[in-house]
Amino acid sequence: MSVVSLLHQKGGTGKSTLAIAAAISYLGAGEKVVLIDADPQGTSGDWGNRFGSAFGLEVVSHIRPNFPALVESLRQDWERIVIDGPPSLSPVTESILAASDRVIVPVRPSLPDLWSIPWFATVVKKLRGSGHPLRPLVVFNMHRGEALEPLNAEISAWNIPAWHESIPADEAFPRLFEGVPLPQRLAEMIGRLIADEP
Repeated sequence: MSVVSLLHQKGGTGKSTLAIAAAISYLGAGEKVVLIDADPQGTSGDWGNRFGSAFGLEVVSHIRPNFPALVESLRQDWERIVIDGPPSLSPVTESILAASDRVIVPVRPSLPDLWSIPWFATVVKKLRGSGHPLRPLVVFNMHRGEALEPLNAEISAWNIPAWHESIPADEAFPRLFEGVPLPQRLAEMIGRLIADEP
């Protein structure tokens, strides 16, 4: 069983959209997956209430800072846990990181979206120092052709890897919230993103 979380301290980075897409991707690969909505805004939970059963995906809400214990209680029932984290730096965020095997940080291709990375890198370093093998990954989301080289240089200074692809700004992603599955080309991209070795 593995835990993949989607985290960013800002809203509007596409975190919930990617969490939903990631869970659907695992489901499509035949894995038993649960999506946990840890964001008080409840976007993933609302999506689950409307469309979860149509996709065959279980979505639950949980916003308490006890994720390691929660994950342990779910270990026997699920092969994958996807967590849609809150848009904040909080005890809940740190609890999610402590419970995760991988964390994906979606950022828009702009410097303000990168300003939280130093905090994130500090928490990752602290967890790794205590023996936690957390694997972080930054991914550029909603890419419209902006130059990524200067942004990649910023990220590399913090010792956090960035995904070698970027996720385009595509109208198919908002359509997930109408219950429309992603087209194959985007579904395959999400599958590559969440692969154990991207």
